[in-house]
Amino acid sequence: MRRVSVDIEGVGISTLFARGRYAAVLLIHGNSSCKEIFRYQIEQLRRIGYSVIAPDLPGHGRSDDARKPMVTYSFPGYARVLRLMMERLGVREYHILGWSLGGHVGLELWYGLPNVRSLLITGTPPVILSPVGAERAFRQTPVMGLAGARVFSRKDVEAYGRAMLGQPLDHRLRITRTIARTDGRARFWMVRNGLHGYGIDEVMAVRECRRPLAIVQGRQDPFVNTDYLKTLQYCNLWTGKPIIVSSGHAPHWQNPELFNRFLRGFLAHVDWPLARARSAPGMSYGCRR
Repeated sequence: MRRVSVDIEGVGISTLFARGRYAAVLLIHGNSSCKEIFRYQIEQLRRIGYSVIAPDLPGHGRSDDARKPMVTYSFPGYARVLRLMMERLGVREYHILGWSLGGHVGLELWYGLPNVRSLLITGTPPVILSPVGAERAFRQTPVMGLAGARVFSRKDVEAYGRAMLGQPLDHRLRITRTIARTDGRARFWMVRNGLHGYGIDEVMAVRECRRPLAIVQGRQDPFVNTDYLKTLQYCNLWTGKPIIVSSGHAPHWQNPELFNRFLRGFLAHVDWPLARARSAPGMSYGCRR
C-alpha cells in the first residue's frame, strides 16, 4: 500500500493507494477524522482483491488545509477535490464507502457522476440541506453542537471523539490525535454551508438515483435519528431497507467483522449484476434528473 500526496490546485491530499484485481473502492472518512478510521476495511478489501483509495480530506489528517475554506469545506467542495484526485490517479470507475461527513460527500459524487458505480453510507442520514431538514435527520444533543465548532478545547476533543467512535479515546492512535489537528474552519464551514443549502437535496437523490445504495446504521448512534431513515423513499436500496445494527456512530470501527460482512455482500451484489446489465438492452443505472 502506497502513501501518496496528490496535488489538487495547490492543496496536498494525503492518500493511501493500492491497486488490486477488481474495481476500486474510495473510502471517505468523517468530520475531524482521517483515513486510518478505515483500517479494518482496507485490510479486508485488499485481502479480497479490490483496489483501495483512502484519502484525508482537506483540513484533516496529513492533508493540507484548504486555500478557500468557505468553498472547499462543504459537501460539494469536498466532492470536487475527490473527483479531481481520482482523475489524477487515473481511476475511472469506483465504488464509494462513506462514513458520516464522508457519506454526505459520497452522496454528492454518487448522484452527480456516472462513473461512481455504487455507494454504501454509514452514520449518514440523507437530508434536505436546511435547518428543518437537519432537525429531522439528526439528534439535537450537546455533542451534536460540537460538529460545527471552530475551536475545540481538550474537553471537546474527548467528548466529540468518544461520541464519534463509541469508546474512550486512545491517544496513541492517529485517529485520536487527528481530532485536535483538524482545521476548525472545516467544521464551521461544513455545517454552515450545509444549513444554507450548499449541496444536493439528498432526500431527492436517494429517491431518484438508480445506482445501487446501501445503508448500514448503528442503532445507538448519538448523532443520527435512526427512525428518520425509515421514513425516506429509496430508488435502489440494497435489501430494500436500511440495515440497522447494534452499534454507535461508527459500526465499521466498533464492530468491523459484522460491518465487513455487509460490505462484502453489497460489493458482490453490485459487481455481478452491473457487469451483466451493461450488455443488456433497455437497462439503465444512471440517475434520473
